[in-house]
Formats: sequence, structure tokens, C-alpha cells
Amino acid sequence: MLLKSFSFIITLVIYWYTKKMNQRKSGLLFSPIVLTPLAMIVLLIIIKLPYEDYAKVTYPLNEMLNVVTVAFAIPLYRNWSILAANWRIILFSLAVGSLVAVVAGVLTTYWLGLGSISVISVIPRSITTPIAVNLSESIGGIPALTAVFVMMTSFAGVYLGPKIIKLFSIQHPLVIGMMYGMGAHALGTVKAFEIGDVEGSSSSLANIVGAIITVVWAFTLTPVIKAWML
Repeated sequence: MLLKSFSFIITLVIYWYTKKMNQRKSGLLFSPIVLTPLAMIVLLIIIKLPYEDYAKVTYPLNEMLNVVTVAFAIPLYRNWSILAANWRIILFSLAVGSLVAVVAGVLTTYWLGLGSISVISVIPRSITTPIAVNLSESIGGIPALTAVFVMMTSFAGVYLGPKIIKLFSIQHPLVIGMMYGMGAHALGTVKAFEIGDVEGSSSSLANIVGAIITVVWAFTLTPVIKAWML
């Protein structure tokens, strides 16, 4: 019972420690978002604390995701004139990008033989977690499985982002920001803000608008995908 009560504090302490470690040893593998979950999984196994009990105690941390999502509006306001001037190309790029993300995820999951429920659960993988899990439940997927797909997409986006930028010599801040926002969600937005304010703002916009467009694609394509898998 004592360990259950202190699991919230333990999570924060582990995150703080891995954050310090990441400052000394940079890289995705040493990122707090990777090391903290791994450390907590090991700890929960050792102390034999059911995940359900841990999730109830640390529920406020999950709720903070909603706060972070809303906070994306602040940099959007600061750089709205730049984003508004390029709204056509932004909207078109996000519409195409979200469609490609849905189709690529569905085809890959299907060809790997992961089952029809996994195919449906992977549809919202390219949007931020709070929206993705709710969308997954609405279209008949498994929210927990969708959260895993979202995390995998975020890690891949953050890891591959710098390599893609270097390979294609990408310099335009809007392109960099939208790439990180659409390809790596909130984690990518953090990475984009490390590069610049415009990059971070366009990444925030990609998170928000990309999520809306993906919801439209999901409800439009899910019946088609289910019929295709029969």
C-alpha cells in the first residue's frame, strides 16, 4: 500500500534522474521518454504492483497531456501571421501527409499479419495521444494498442527527423516544423522548438490540424478498410 501511494513520486524522481542523465548523454535511447517507462516497468514487476493500481495513482500525469495539447495554441498565436500566409500549402501538405500515414500504417499492419483489430487501432497513430486513444475507441480499435503505435511513431519520427533534414538539406522552418509535428507529434514539437520558434509553431499547427484531418480520414476510411479485410 505504501509503494502504491508513493508510485507517483517515484515516477517523478525517475523522470528527473533520466532527464539529468540525458543532459550528459544525449540521444533518443537515453531520452527520459524512453528510459522512464522502461524503469517503471521493471520496478512494477519487482514490487509486484498491478498496472491498474499504478495507473489510478498516476492518473494526473495522463491528464497533463490534455494541458500540453491546449498549450500548443500559445506559439501558434505568436507566429500566426507566418502560418496564415502559407495556409494553402500547409493544409494540402497535412491532408496528404495524414492520408499517407493512415494508408501506410494499415497496409504495414495488415501485411505483417497482426490482425484486423490491430489494423483498426493503427489508423490514428499519427496524431497526439489524447486524441488518438479517443478516436481509436470510436472506430472500434483498442486505445492501449493505439497508444503503443503512437509512441512507436513518435520515437521513429524523432530519430529519423534529423537524418531526413540532413539527407534532403531541408532548411525551410515550416517544412521542418510540419514534418516533426505530423511525424512525431508532441515529442516532435519539443524537438522542433529546440530548432526555432517558427519550427515549433508550425509543428504545433501540424499537431492540431493534422489531428482534425486524421479524424475525418479515419471515419471516412474505416468502413472501407473493414470491408476490405473481410
